[in-house]
Amino acid sequence: MNVTATSETTNTPTQQASAPWRSYLLFTLCAGFYLLPFMRVIFVARDEGSFLYGAVRIVHGQVFARDFFEVMGPGTFYWLAAFFKLFGVTFLAARICLFISSLGTALSIYFLSHRVCKQYWTLPCLILAGTYLGALWPGISHHVDSNFFALLSVVCMVIWNIKPRNSLLITAGALAGVTTCIFQPKGVLMFCALLAWLWIQRRWTSASLTVLALSTVGYFAIIVLVLAYFWSQGALSSLYYANFAFPRQHYGAVNAVTYAYGIIMYYWANWVMAFGGAKWSVAIAAILITPLLFVAALPLLMLLVGIRYKWKSVTPEIALYWFSGWALWLSEFHRSDIWHLVFGSPLLIVLCIHALTESRGKLANVAVQILAISAVGLAGFNCCVVLAMGAHPLATRVGNVVMAGAAPDQVLRFLNEHTSPGEEILSYPYCPTYYFLSSTRNPTRYSILMYNYNTPSQFQEVVDILDQRRVRYIIWEATFAANAADGFPGSQPRSPNDLIMEPYLESHYKLVEDDHGIRIMERK
Repeated sequence: MNVTATSETTNTPTQQASAPWRSYLLFTLCAGFYLLPFMRVIFVARDEGSFLYGAVRIVHGQVFARDFFEVMGPGTFYWLAAFFKLFGVTFLAARICLFISSLGTALSIYFLSHRVCKQYWTLPCLILAGTYLGALWPGISHHVDSNFFALLSVVCMVIWNIKPRNSLLITAGALAGVTTCIFQPKGVLMFCALLAWLWIQRRWTSASLTVLALSTVGYFAIIVLVLAYFWSQGALSSLYYANFAFPRQHYGAVNAVTYAYGIIMYYWANWVMAFGGAKWSVAIAAILITPLLFVAALPLLMLLVGIRYKWKSVTPEIALYWFSGWALWLSEFHRSDIWHLVFGSPLLIVLCIHALTESRGKLANVAVQILAISAVGLAGFNCCVVLAMGAHPLATRVGNVVMAGAAPDQVLRFLNEHTSPGEEILSYPYCPTYYFLSSTRNPTRYSILMYNYNTPSQFQEVVDILDQRRVRYIIWEATFAANAADGFPGSQPRSPNDLIMEPYLESHYKLVEDDHGIRIMERK
């Protein structure tokens, strides 16, 4: 009897210690299998094309900002280029990169939620799984990668709070520095949030100023290394103009949208029509849209939660989530559509679920259950849609892909038949993905060209290059001007006299094919 009791007592701690690892392993497997179908999909008319082709330029020896122009930070371009270096310039390499960033984000949220939520700790992951799909994911973007590294920095701080080690502070600072190189506002705000939290921790625990110094060293070590690299390449002034001066003057002109823009037009309306517009379809759409409405309402919900909180009752981890959560949210608020709000909300979602489960009220319990049901429904619906898309893969020069959005198959077919890899074409104004999928080259420095965003001198620079290089084929998305009024309301030219590219294309090129408004033009 004694031996048996002793054995049971001895094994219990071991079993308890191994239980979290089993739960993390199970979550990793489930999240991985959920993500895999999405990895086959590519949206042509998305910012992802700028990152894909920008990384290809880097692989071929070009330098960001000096040799090609993008307003996004250099981090994602070089992060993706590293995968192209390892696995070749293929769609598979790009999706390995996306899979790692997406799965890493999911694991970080699971870890952070598990720390503070006694119940429903997988719910924040389910909400993000449902709401992530849209204009920014699945696809390579600075939003995806910056969230990945920013959340990892918070994870390091949480672990440091449990087991203080100097290396964790340095790593957290360095990860915030990497985030800055990817998405400047997010990295700077995250670094400030971490320092603010460490300052408060120092006052609570009487820690030395070393904790602040170590994180600062880690942060600025990354920043200095990156700046030194661009200085050595003669690209420091170009980097400043592309990532600071130009966005400050031109970004807001075409990106001012209403709060939570897209939630009705691209979600509710499409879902109601997808289910036939019947009364029951409205009920299904209402269930599916609940997580998105929850994300849109988070600032107000968190304000109400903050009023109820008493500062003395806030644990160090909750304080860290508050600082870091608002840093993420504010960094994405430069464009207040629903997709940017989703990418700014991971930690606020965790805090809100924590507050709802801790309140133990009937209304809060019902709200959490409704959120859980709708999040599972939305995540499952998205997966079914993507699996249905996967029935028609398309062969490209970089591998098999599943196209989403408008049907561009004829454009790629034409490029495969009439161009050779490495040949120069121009995709105008907003489809840089064609360069990557067809392995062609952009002779200009610009992956996109929009009026009131790009300057007249930049438009003229492109026209001059087309004349000098006598570029044979132009892929002209002629319907962009009509469709851009919704997504980019300020991108319309003020008068016909302001048009630069259109008169040149019509006078120097002839129409070869028209695929749903995407014109294939050949030089006369």
